[in-house]
Amino acid sequence: MNEWVTAMQARKWMKKNESFLPSWHAYVGSELGLFDEFKSARTVEAVSEKTGYSYDLLSSWVKVGVAVKHLKKRPNERYRTSKRRCSTLMGQEQSPGVKALLKEMMELHIPTMLKYPTILKSHERALFDHERHGEVVAETSALLEHFAIKKIKKMIRARNVDTIVDLGCGHGGYLRKLAEEFPDVRMVGVDLNQKVIDRARVLSDDFSNIKFEVGDINEWEPEDGTKVDVVLLHNIFHYVHPDSRPDLLEQMYSYVEPQGVVSVITPINETEHGEAFSSAFNSFFVAHSNLFALPDKKELKEVTAHSNFDMYDLDPIVKEGSWYTFWMSPSSPVKEWKQTQEMNDQERSFSSKQEDNKELTRSS
Repeated sequence: MNEWVTAMQARKWMKKNESFLPSWHAYVGSELGLFDEFKSARTVEAVSEKTGYSYDLLSSWVKVGVAVKHLKKRPNERYRTSKRRCSTLMGQEQSPGVKALLKEMMELHIPTMLKYPTILKSHERALFDHERHGEVVAETSALLEHFAIKKIKKMIRARNVDTIVDLGCGHGGYLRKLAEEFPDVRMVGVDLNQKVIDRARVLSDDFSNIKFEVGDINEWEPEDGTKVDVVLLHNIFHYVHPDSRPDLLEQMYSYVEPQGVVSVITPINETEHGEAFSSAFNSFFVAHSNLFALPDKKELKEVTAHSNFDMYDLDPIVKEGSWYTFWMSPSSPVKEWKQTQEMNDQERSFSSKQEDNKELTRSS
């Protein structure tokens, strides 16, 4: 191949790497608190002396920050954080969700994707460490749930709800948001990770209507044998082997009220929204021996039907990531509508036969 063509092709790939730099820079600054260090205009030397970080490495990070507009250069070789661009990574305004998202991407997703050639050749998949990364994943999951909370609150207000169970509850943030509006509803959070549950209990200490249990969601059921009105099944399917998903739903069916509702949030594979992200996310999951492929719409319909749930109201909540929300119920509005239609059809058929019989009687 012509050397000029080769060089130009390499140049194109090099330019594509630019989009990675803001994420890398934000991750380093967030992890080390550097955006706070440069909250007011300071020299690299001053920050290096205070923090103990190497001057040359810190100086290189600062130069990248200026290039991606996270930092602004000021007179006398001083630099200041751009509050407009980086306020969510600074001080009291710092968003734990944004920091967790960067941490998950840089420490989990990208390292695994870089190991793909080794994994493909060796057939030895990575092992997801729930103890090490469980809390970070709990934070990022809470970000996604934010987009569905209005829909869920509306559903709860429209029903006579006594109990809510959150399977894979993480730090319990979703239950706390619901408990603020529904203080008389009994709520239970279930998670496999003891550290995550311990943290959830501390954060939820002011809510007397929430309790937390360490447990396997595939086997969990209410201690007193009562039925549950609402179950939250958020970002769970990729932790459950596809062959075991029907068993999980059947287990849930055994304790969900006939008129109860299961709220599901999950990324879906092969959809018309966020195909690039969902396929990359799916690649991350299948590269692990204890994480599993994302469901597609066909599988979701099949597994819910197999478990005697009706699935309805499938809506994208984060199109860029192909995250969807939907309801499952033993007795959904769709099923009730169909049953009503069948009853109406039967009544019309019966009335029609009666009219035919009357007409025959009059004719004879």
